[in-house]
Amino acid sequence: MPKKSSQGQHTRDTKKEKKKPAQAPRRQAKPQTESEETNQIDLSATIPVTLQQLLLNVFRSALLNDVYGGNANVAKNESSSDDATTTTTTDATSTPVSRQLDIKTLIQTIKSHLYNRDFDSAFTDANEDLLRAYALRWSASRALGYAGVFRSLLKVLMQQDGGLVSSTGSNHVVCIGGGAGAEIVALAAAWRDLVDEVEKGEALSAGVAGVSLDGGDRAAAAADQGSVPKSINHPALSVTAVDIADWSSVGGEGEKESEDADGFAVRFRRSDVLSISEEQLKDILHLGPSDKGNTTVMVTLMFTLNELFSTSMAKATAFLLRTTDLVQPGTLLLVVDSPGSYSTLKLGKGKAQDGAESATVQERKYPMKFLLDHTLLSVAEGKWEQIYSQDSRWWRRDVGRLGYDVGEGAGLEDMRYQVHIYRRLAN
Repeated sequence: MPKKSSQGQHTRDTKKEKKKPAQAPRRQAKPQTESEETNQIDLSATIPVTLQQLLLNVFRSALLNDVYGGNANVAKNESSSDDATTTTTTDATSTPVSRQLDIKTLIQTIKSHLYNRDFDSAFTDANEDLLRAYALRWSASRALGYAGVFRSLLKVLMQQDGGLVSSTGSNHVVCIGGGAGAEIVALAAAWRDLVDEVEKGEALSAGVAGVSLDGGDRAAAAADQGSVPKSINHPALSVTAVDIADWSSVGGEGEKESEDADGFAVRFRRSDVLSISEEQLKDILHLGPSDKGNTTVMVTLMFTLNELFSTSMAKATAFLLRTTDLVQPGTLLLVVDSPGSYSTLKLGKGKAQDGAESATVQERKYPMKFLLDHTLLSVAEGKWEQIYSQDSRWWRRDVGRLGYDVGEGAGLEDMRYQVHIYRRLAN
């Protein structure tokens, strides 16, 4: 199912890792593989730590503050365990009602569902508190790791032949399984940082603390300094987050599209991409009659493709091929997932009935990367080129400079992942 999960990424933190001595030398990097030597792009871009902290503040504010009644106070519950964080909702009479969000217990429940690969309980049928806890625990860390990747890819799109990203119309990114918010927040940060660098000639690192992602305070700040920036014509970016779970109650606005002053628009669609119709897929990709000028420049599958293949290899393959036929040349396909054995799919397990006798079906294991390459580079031969592939990559947080206190068990963690990027070729 198109979820923000993977067994490896969620269960790896249930076991304590042995810490290296403080003075232990860092391991030498392994020699690059042949595929890594031929990578055409650089994914080493980062965003300022001050902007990273701003992203964490966004998650904390949106998920723990009162998104209904406007109460911005979040406090630890001193009368019970340290794991319970107080938040506020409103009842039918619009009267604020204080309640506790037991972060630790909720996260343990999610981990149990994910370990058992019960994605319906973890996402599709999950209540609002469970979804909030998931986003607090995993989406915040991932948003920091994603931001650098998006920063690199948006720059590639701006520079590549054909000029998909331009100042006319809206440039569209589709995030399959993106309901938990990591991709949306990361794209907002990367886009604002890149636009600021391109059009102002400077990064966003100076003076970013305490400002909002929508950029609405920049004119006021400039006015305080005696100057107001001239209006800037920069490209617009729209994001469609597609997910089978209903994230609209977790700080969202359903399928309503919202846009900020800097031209960054967000739309959420609750859909199962494995079963949607051709017209629905076209709508998600902004290919309808009313979407003229809106070009889909990138499709992302972040910790999602493994679940799609696990649900149905045939349907997942069909989805990738349908998307291939619809997107324009130059469109990027970004796949990020858990590395190694965590992304290996086991197929054929069980018994097959043959009349009165039963025979054990041979179990076969397929790495997700093999299935992805087979679909895009063999079945859809000549339609995609692989421009980056790395089987194991790390994003590491700045422990000393980032603060994120949202409850026990929901702290930041480093992220290890595999990443594969493809570019659609002209037919």
